[in-house]
Amino acid sequence: MGKPSKEVIFQDLLGILDQLSEDWEYSGEITLETDLLVDLELESIDMVVLGEYIEEHYNQALPFVEYLTDLAQKERSDIKISNIVDFIHENLDGKKPE
Repeated sequence: MGKPSKEVIFQDLLGILDQLSEDWEYSGEITLETDLLVDLELESIDMVVLGEYIEEHYNQALPFVEYLTDLAQKERSDIKISNIVDFIHENLDGKKPE
């Protein structure tokens, strides 16, 4: 079984974000162009929790903290949903979650 497509990862990510959305006021549609920090108003701790949820969903450790640190060093002002989808797609090992 290969790794899931980016579309499947996007749908998975929407489900994960829905689990976290109890704390948010965002009511718009979430697309690949949605910004995590500006649009969803996630804070750094929320990003860490998001990373934990992603790892739990895929039953695999991912270098999420390193990814966020790298983005911060590059002075990226925000992270789009598409960036997270790409990150997950690049780092999944293709094993089916248990």
